[in-house]
Amino acid sequence: MKKFAGRTAFVTGAGKNIGKEIALAFANNGANVIVCDYNADNATAAAREIETLGVGALVAACDVRDRKAIFSFAKEAVKQFGKIDFLVNNACGSAGLLNKLSRFIDAEPETLDFVLDTNIKGSFNCAQAVLPSMIENKYGKIINISSIAAICGLYDRVDYAAAKAAQIGMAKALAMEVGEYNICVNCISPGAIERNGVAMEHMTYLGKNGHSGTPKEIADTVLFLAENDYITGQNIIVDGGRTLGPGSR
Repeated sequence: MKKFAGRTAFVTGAGKNIGKEIALAFANNGANVIVCDYNADNATAAAREIETLGVGALVAACDVRDRKAIFSFAKEAVKQFGKIDFLVNNACGSAGLLNKLSRFIDAEPETLDFVLDTNIKGSFNCAQAVLPSMIENKYGKIINISSIAAICGLYDRVDYAAAKAAQIGMAKALAMEVGEYNICVNCISPGAIERNGVAMEHMTYLGKNGHSGTPKEIADTVLFLAENDYITGQNIIVDGGRTLGPGSR
């Protein structure tokens, strides 16, 4: 029997790249998946692919900032699958999505709102939507996909770095509150990860043949946390050593 048979995973930003890889990883291991993405076409395509693996898929085409929609899809998922066991807060966005990367002093209030609301308020919305099911069943794993920007900062992305750091703080504090219900809350902070099959500029200190990370490497880390009942309130950095500091060569 597959290790997540009978379980249900809610994955945001699941229409492509890291999120889609995470959704497929859960499906390949027997879990039903709520495919949440603001792009309805991408969400639908990912869900259809998931269904070919013999599990259920629910298309949740919405923006994670839309609290009403998120709660509605969570309710529908519980109705369809019985419960929600896993939440992966992967949906994210920097000012780059709006073509408005800038020095912090020049950042527009509307851009700051977009970045903070998408990354942290979106995570809040999704966590609050799934927690009733997890608490009722006394089981759950919430995994926030943060970024090494939270660890070492990122030029022209002060808002993004702050939001990603908030996801780590959220995981630590929430882990304290929900541990009594056998719910674990953790973070993963990726480094440079391939997008749409294209490698990102990257430097690794773990060998001469360094490479940018792949979505699979993040998905594998998600599954590791999803299986583990004794890791909570932690942030796992998956960056090929990028945040280690200056190398010796």
